[in-house]
Amino acid sequence: MWDSIQRVLKPRAAVDPLHMVPGFTVGVLCVHALPELPTLLLLCIAAVSTLLPWRGRALWGALVLGLLLTTWQAQRYLDQRWPARRHGETVELRGVISSLPERRQHADEELPTWRFLFTPDAGAVGNDFPRRIRVSWYRSEAEPSGAQCWVLRLRMRSPHGSLNPGGFDYEAWLLREGIGATASVVEGRPCTEVHRDVVLSLRQSVVDRVHAVLGRGTPAALILALSVGDTSDLRDADWDRYRLTGTTHLIAISGFNLAIVGGFAFLLLRWTWSLWPRLCLVVPAQRVGLVGSAMVATVYALLAGFEPPVTRALIMLLVLVAASLLARRSRPLRSLGYAWALILMLDPMAVLSPGLWLSFGAVTAIFYVTLGRWRAMPAWRTVLVVQLFLSLMLMPLTVYFFGGLAWLSPLANLMAVPVFTVLTPVVLIATLLAMGSTTVGPLSLQLSAWALDRVDVALQWAAQIAPQAWIPAGADVATLALACIGAILAFAPRGLPLRHLALIGLLPLAWPQTQEVERLQLTVLDVGQGLAVVVRTANHTLLFDAGPAWDEGFDAGRSVVVPYLLQQGVRRIDRLLLSHGDNDHAGGVAAVRSLLDVGDEIGTDQGRPCLEGEAWTWDGVQFELLHPDGGAWSDNNGSCVLHIDGVFDVLLPGDIEHGAEKQLLRAHPQQLHADVLIAPHHGSRTSSTRAFVAAVQPQWVVFPAGWRSRYGHPKPEVVARYRERGAVLFTTGVEGAITITMGPDGEPVAEAWRRQHRHWWNTAAEP
Repeated sequence: MWDSIQRVLKPRAAVDPLHMVPGFTVGVLCVHALPELPTLLLLCIAAVSTLLPWRGRALWGALVLGLLLTTWQAQRYLDQRWPARRHGETVELRGVISSLPERRQHADEELPTWRFLFTPDAGAVGNDFPRRIRVSWYRSEAEPSGAQCWVLRLRMRSPHGSLNPGGFDYEAWLLREGIGATASVVEGRPCTEVHRDVVLSLRQSVVDRVHAVLGRGTPAALILALSVGDTSDLRDADWDRYRLTGTTHLIAISGFNLAIVGGFAFLLLRWTWSLWPRLCLVVPAQRVGLVGSAMVATVYALLAGFEPPVTRALIMLLVLVAASLLARRSRPLRSLGYAWALILMLDPMAVLSPGLWLSFGAVTAIFYVTLGRWRAMPAWRTVLVVQLFLSLMLMPLTVYFFGGLAWLSPLANLMAVPVFTVLTPVVLIATLLAMGSTTVGPLSLQLSAWALDRVDVALQWAAQIAPQAWIPAGADVATLALACIGAILAFAPRGLPLRHLALIGLLPLAWPQTQEVERLQLTVLDVGQGLAVVVRTANHTLLFDAGPAWDEGFDAGRSVVVPYLLQQGVRRIDRLLLSHGDNDHAGGVAAVRSLLDVGDEIGTDQGRPCLEGEAWTWDGVQFELLHPDGGAWSDNNGSCVLHIDGVFDVLLPGDIEHGAEKQLLRAHPQQLHADVLIAPHHGSRTSSTRAFVAAVQPQWVVFPAGWRSRYGHPKPEVVARYRERGAVLFTTGVEGAITITMGPDGEPVAEAWRRQHRHWWNTAAEP
């Protein structure tokens, strides 16, 4: 026995560094899965444990290294984040605009809105100001530019966003971008000092030049997207088109664009160098091409602003080039593993980015299909197989990160990829010519814009003839992992014994399993200042309101409602009931309609009107409309009021105010009682009269209001009325989504998403 213990404790003589990458990755992922960062004591114990001499020490040490490095980086971010206690504070800061400003101008506004990153001067950062602030300048007469110095009076806001099951995590996005606060400009003036950010100034010059030659529009936006990585001029309609055709990765500078530019430089330099045989004797043409392609790719990444996706793609490319220079091309997956480890060491927060997983998944898939085969395939067949395998292999990741997939993607990419392979270097050359020549430059830009416009028209045509090209879908992690295994088996070499099991792995993704509801489930989603409620019975789904939506901005239907329903396995809404037409309730309806199958509608522009007396029963649960009665009501007082009678009673009164509450007390005094009440009008003082509260007698009250609402919802006096009745109170902006079901003891049970499922980067729920 002692010999066995010694063999276990005896460390191995040598450990392959690549074998430590999985352990390091697990350590990084462990930190991101925690609700709070590990304590110093726990980190010290973990560090000391790596000194114990045992056989798995190397792998365990890699895991602990990932744990320590990620915790250190995470704490640095939290330390420079604007604190919640100073939310809404107005400060004056001197600094520089550290990004290309994004310009938005709506048809009903005379002046545009600008959004940009603002970096305070070093002295301000030392005074606990974040290193990067995302600034919005509404209706500005000024025209800010990248690398300009400004003195701004800013109304500061700490990082906070909606938090829902399956929904977009805005706070995680701010973390990935290194943004410690958001702010709006109260007033500003330019500095007299000149801040010399040469790269950003050059990128701004390119933007100004392209706008001067081409104006503003989709062709100019595509030129800027492919040359300097500026996608701010692309609108939601443009991104919808690229999403439907699966060509988003071709537009925003990423690994594809970097590989194309690097490959073009390699072929050009290798061919040119080969024209002089004597030079080839000194330095082989292939080495010149490799070094030159790495340099050109680095310059291109610099021109694109070294954004995180570009930086990750550049690291991957440089590692693969280094492997080729060191004659290690025979093991590209090893190089890919080193690139992965290097990226995570430089930025452990990168694992939160979908682009990281998609990029490495795509490159791994290409290597899997093209390398190590006994018999080489013809070029046309290789292209076809690679595209099909990429679509199949990346399908689970696309479903996981984006809530669906585009069935048109394989065909669209077969046509679009060769076109963009040619156009990307052409656009880059045309942009450089435009910066250096006043004669040839504008012509080259116009020709490139014309070519891109033709491609965009073709993509628009494809999206129009196949409007259902996007298939909304959701699945759990186990199903997605099984689908990845199925995709690998489907394209495995012939003769593999388990190859025929590929279809079994893919089938669960085609028929996702709906999360079962025994009798009644109510979920009030966190959509900020607005309302969206999902009511589910055993076999039916009702959506009551769909939250707000802003032009070229946040859309609760797309970002919150649909992801939540897909996460529940729901693709069809049996009934959409809209309380009234205000944007904070109706804004997300269009997105819900476009992404999910909606059966019946009440209160919408496409449905029948909401009228008192309509009732229906689903799976033993009774639904009845109590208001309006068909009379002349104001917008808020004309809200649909729905009463649900199930294992617990629910009242959803929309935005009714005192007048409608009096009418309900006269017409339905007995039916107002409810165990769960969605507070009318977000907890405004124009609602929730004492008589109404006494008639409802709720045990649970949910205020659908934003965090630190600018309207002050819910009002303190309204909160006091409900507390006097002994009700348990929730506010969606504070607690995140609220889900209420019947517990095993027969009483309603509430789950507050921010309290029970938050991560360490999410702001904690306040009392």
